[in-house]
Amino acid sequence: MTTDIQNTQKREVSDKPEQFDKQDAFLFPQDKKTYRHQYREIYEARAKQLKSRVMKMASMKWKDETINGQKAKYVNKLLDVKSMVPSYVIGTVFMDMKYKPNILQEVTGNIYAAPEFKEDSEYDELERTRIHSYSDPATDQVMLEDDSGRLLLDGELLDKVVLMTGVVVGALGMIVDAGVFTIVDVVYPEPAAQIPRSIEETPEQFVMYLSGFRVNPSGKRAPLEILKEFIMGELVDEENLVSLLKRTTNLVILGSSMEVTAKSQKDLSDKDKYRAKNKSNFDAQSLEILDKWISDLLMSIPVSIMAGETDPAEIEYPKMPFHRSLFRLSSGRKNFERLTNPSWLQINGVRILATSGENINDMFKYMIPNIHVEIGSGIDSPVRREVLYDSRLKLLQSNILWQNIAPTAPDTLPCYPFTGTDPFTLNETPHVYAVGCQPKFETTKLKVARKNGEDLSVRIISVPDFEQTGQCVFMNTKTLECTSVRVVGQ
Repeated sequence: MTTDIQNTQKREVSDKPEQFDKQDAFLFPQDKKTYRHQYREIYEARAKQLKSRVMKMASMKWKDETINGQKAKYVNKLLDVKSMVPSYVIGTVFMDMKYKPNILQEVTGNIYAAPEFKEDSEYDELERTRIHSYSDPATDQVMLEDDSGRLLLDGELLDKVVLMTGVVVGALGMIVDAGVFTIVDVVYPEPAAQIPRSIEETPEQFVMYLSGFRVNPSGKRAPLEILKEFIMGELVDEENLVSLLKRTTNLVILGSSMEVTAKSQKDLSDKDKYRAKNKSNFDAQSLEILDKWISDLLMSIPVSIMAGETDPAEIEYPKMPFHRSLFRLSSGRKNFERLTNPSWLQINGVRILATSGENINDMFKYMIPNIHVEIGSGIDSPVRREVLYDSRLKLLQSNILWQNIAPTAPDTLPCYPFTGTDPFTLNETPHVYAVGCQPKFETTKLKVARKNGEDLSVRIISVPDFEQTGQCVFMNTKTLECTSVRVVGQ
């Protein structure tokens, strides 16, 4: 079977993502939502799911470990750790940070001393992020907590690893100063099993990833039209691109496809006394433009789409699929799929875990100094310097190492108050982890090992923001190798 691409090229068989057991992992009935539960239940569930997996790796790595000639022993409760005795412990990380949101301070600050609103255009891109970042390296504190209490962490290792509020880890070290646990090593949970896939039987086809269109009626339409014609093969005459598009069988859109207009943003800022953007505020014309664009593409290729940060969707994580009524032209097509955010997909036997990037963007705020702090302060940390100036890949990789893709929920990333489980904790390691709406295209292959010695490989993909970069990403479903193509711009 072949599909015409506007009579210009022929596309290989295209099918929507396969049905499989995890496709609804983040979906729950809206009529069963309740907010009567405490958010602490998420932390309790996360610790319960991951503590035994951390223990497996800690006992294997540190069973014969010594510090200053003394053998390190496991201590079950943090407050039972004795001074000057080498120990390893397991707990949940908590970051005490000067600029981290505090609801009481926010409400009183806005009622009694509301800060003057400043247009985003007055800041450069980095400054806009730093306005909302949480860190003051001079005062930040990293703690480990469990049911018994908290231990303040210290040590040079903290400048070399990525830790966030909500991460469950094992720490090796000892108390040197009163109440301060100096760590010399850290372990993460044992990676969950990975579904085997037969590479030999997998056809060499491609998945196309896009994110960050930010369609609005006052924006430029040309880039979106050029992109559509590119996907359909109308603007392509290079042999390698023709071959690539012919073998591209799925388009996955990773969020922020729409955006409120500039006028709506100003009106919203004037009326929002708590400075939280109302995510349902949007221009219906944006939706009509996007719906028409997708419906045209559906004649050529299956499209899957998730709601992102700027889309008309609820603010809490995980975001539910767009309602089918929003896509009047597209929803009736069998090859159109509305995804949760995050979402699991299976294409050509490849298990893909995808998000639109809110989780990574929130983690980034833990790594860089707030705008009130000198940019050079605290950037002696090599890992912070790398994340700030070079690459966010360490943040994406950390999600797999931690076996949790949204550890900062619910502390700084709004989420639903789940009970009995933490859906962001991985009970399966994906073949691919793709994150949308990132500053640039990046990719790497992360290798992790289970306790039994089995090596797992995860393809990590940072999907660039299309509005900012004009780029899309193609992934080979046989080799999992990736390439980016600049469709518009320089």
